[in-house]
Amino acid sequence: MMRRAFLAAAASSLAACVSTSSTLTPAQQAESQRWAAAVSAKIRSRIYYPRDPASPQPLTSGTVHVRFSVASSGAIYTPQVMQGSGYPIFDSAALMIVLSASPLPPPPAFLLNDDGTLSLRQRISFVPPGASPPI
Repeated sequence: MMRRAFLAAAASSLAACVSTSSTLTPAQQAESQRWAAAVSAKIRSRIYYPRDPASPQPLTSGTVHVRFSVASSGAIYTPQVMQGSGYPIFDSAALMIVLSASPLPPPPAFLLNDDGTLSLRQRISFVPPGASPPI
């Protein structure tokens, strides 16, 4: 639990992906925002600060932007690092965090593409113990 206190995950990109589309009704917009919050909370619950066994000192901070697909069942597919942190250990940990959150709550049907999936982006920030999280 304490290691999670040193981490921050931002849901802003996830919420933006879910949709601010003018084609959604107010009820659909509210439902999509509730779903995005649940997804972000589940991903945040999986965050940990990775340690490099070759280094006694914690790494610096790092932020990773991950893109992934969500099936209608909530299963996560094809996570990819879209913007790396500059530290392979953070980039790998971000992919593992996203995969470990599967399955997510099933997305509302109106958010799905024609192929029955939804593409999302999530920013995951890693902060060493004792440091302030990024804003």
